[in-house]
Amino acid sequence: MLKKLSQWFTDEVLTQPEAATNEHGLELATAALMMEVARSDQDKSPGELDLIFETMRARLHLSEKELQDLVNLAAESAEEAHDLYAFTSLVNEHFDYAQKKQLLVDLWRIAYADASLDSYESHIIRRIAGLMHVSNNDMLHARSKARPS
Repeated sequence: MLKKLSQWFTDEVLTQPEAATNEHGLELATAALMMEVARSDQDKSPGELDLIFETMRARLHLSEKELQDLVNLAAESAEEAHDLYAFTSLVNEHFDYAQKKQLLVDLWRIAYADASLDSYESHIIRRIAGLMHVSNNDMLHARSKARPS
């Protein structure tokens, strides 16, 4: 999946005017990480997808077409090798540590959206946290903050 998302991401970023490239690329990278968490357990529940759309609308400045394109790419794509670095490196470049922790809270909320946390979801979020250089303690704090009561 990430191979197709990465190609789409590259195409979209490269076609933007220079001033919008960093912001738009960062938004797409963040959305791609959210989609990867949702698909990691092989069961994208309606609750997860709804929460992704809600979070992306609130957090990012993506058009409805871009949001729909991401969902369509995720639905069409087969399992491929994961390349999270392309997305997390952009996050590392532009997010401060507090923003990275908030992104982890959002990712954990997506994982919990279907009322169960799958080990694959947990694994992918841990990988993302590592690639973003977020400490294990802060990653666990984000998890507890996102956990439903």
